[in-house]
Amino acid sequence: MKHSHYYQVKAQTHFELGNKLAILFKSSSLKTYSSMIQKIAPRKSTFIEAHKYLELSEMHFPHYIEELRGYAHGLEVDFDSFWLTFLFEELNTYPEKCTSCFSADGKIIGHNEDFPLFFEDTISILEKTIGGITIFELFYINSLGGSACGINSHGFVQTINTLNHTDQQIGVPRNIIARWLSETKNPENEYEKLKKIKRSMGYSHTFCNLQGDVANIESSGTESLFTKPSLPFVHTNHYLTPLVKYEAETIDGNSKDRFMEATIGIGSVKTAEDMMKLLEHISELPSNKNRESNTIARMVFDLKKKSIWCWLARERAKKWIEYPLQFI
Repeated sequence: MKHSHYYQVKAQTHFELGNKLAILFKSSSLKTYSSMIQKIAPRKSTFIEAHKYLELSEMHFPHYIEELRGYAHGLEVDFDSFWLTFLFEELNTYPEKCTSCFSADGKIIGHNEDFPLFFEDTISILEKTIGGITIFELFYINSLGGSACGINSHGFVQTINTLNHTDQQIGVPRNIIARWLSETKNPENEYEKLKKIKRSMGYSHTFCNLQGDVANIESSGTESLFTKPSLPFVHTNHYLTPLVKYEAETIDGNSKDRFMEATIGIGSVKTAEDMMKLLEHISELPSNKNRESNTIARMVFDLKKKSIWCWLARERAKKWIEYPLQFI
């Protein structure tokens, strides 16, 4: 059994991938695009600012911009306007979201994807192959992917946690950085490249390979730090490194409550089933249920058995479904 919102897409070029995804999700993509454009209310000055983000992005990642052009083409919308919606995080205040948990041996990984509940219809399970790499992930429509959690055919898991900070600047959007890092073969090498890229904002990126080796990159707009945290490990939506000096006041937040509860529970996680229970427990915290955001999707990676368990709020009745990792 698979989810109704599980999809497989293969493409030879990035433009083709974007175009195929736009056609696949066209109805909901156009609805979301229209809603976001209205919220941004583009003015001439907004388009000028957006072009500065685009110039830097094309300098470093022209293939991802081609993918977005393919997406806009598939939706039959103007690329400049579509690009504005891609910059939604750069142009708007953004809520905290997501909890990531790594077991004591690093081989059982759990992730709650939290977002305003009206976004539950924008997320699906996607297995995409572009060129020589496959990524299995939680995928938001109108995006490049990489901004939630997933595993690539090199054997690396990446989980993303939103961070809010005071040093935002015009640069490469963090969702492009997240997509790039979702394809990693070596997070430490990628970190050395990351430091040389002018970025707009930062996430927490946590990586784990099939051997259970965990690494983390925390970023703000102007700085980033690479660490190899001890296990078990938890990350929510506040800084755990000296980059806390950039931490901004958040909205709709209970990051420290989720962090504390996950830290208490993660030590007893030995199996995928244990991790599922922990993620469900965190979602049911009183401080979580009172937020605008709550869990719209979950993933548990069992690297011992090379399988992934997925849960979607939009298909609650199906509960958890297992997917074997056949491409690793």
